[in-house]
Amino acid sequence: MKKLFLVTVIMVFAAGIYAQGDLDNAFYFRFGYSKPTKAYGGIDNDDIWDDMKRNGIMFELGHIFYFNSLKMADGLRLGLNADYLNMTYHSIKHEEIDNIKSRIFLFGSKIGPVISYSPVDKLVFDAFVKLNPVWVSTLVDDTYGNESEVFVGFMGIGYSFGINVRYSILMVGFDFNKSWNKMRWIDDDGNLSDDIFVGNASDNDKDYTPVPNFNISIGLAF
Repeated sequence: MKKLFLVTVIMVFAAGIYAQGDLDNAFYFRFGYSKPTKAYGGIDNDDIWDDMKRNGIMFELGHIFYFNSLKMADGLRLGLNADYLNMTYHSIKHEEIDNIKSRIFLFGSKIGPVISYSPVDKLVFDAFVKLNPVWVSTLVDDTYGNESEVFVGFMGIGYSFGINVRYSILMVGFDFNKSWNKMRWIDDDGNLSDDIFVGNASDNDKDYTPVPNFNISIGLAF
């Protein structure tokens, strides 16, 4: 019992010594599953979503920069989290009716503060909030017939928040994202319409389409 107590004390003391050190900047990439929520497109109706399949994938490439000169509690550091590239693909389709389906592509970046805590060597917990500019958004709607209706938007805006768990180079993340994108219809000649948008199903006066989603990802951080 005394030996076990001594080993425990030594481990706690060693963890405390490590926690007082600075955290290294981390470059990472990750990919995972992206699930559109039931408020997607402004369609806040469970009866509709019960018949729809909602799936997606995501990929991010980013960096965490720490302000180590700003001393906080042991093992606790504030930083800046920048995703240089964020790509998301969503597929929404009816479970029984084949010609009711849409595909959405989002290309953007994210940036915001992150706070990280490292209780022991190699283990880091991150909590972040980010601004999410969406540079390009595209919706391909196959609902109305054999020819797809295509809508394209530029310079959408949104936000993201979540947590990461990192051990050595392995990273697991959980985050919620929501952006609003003004996607215009492309006519047969390739021109963007000035007055036909995907819009918001819950408010016909709004041109911006909300695309909330929840992500679970895995990746590597160096």
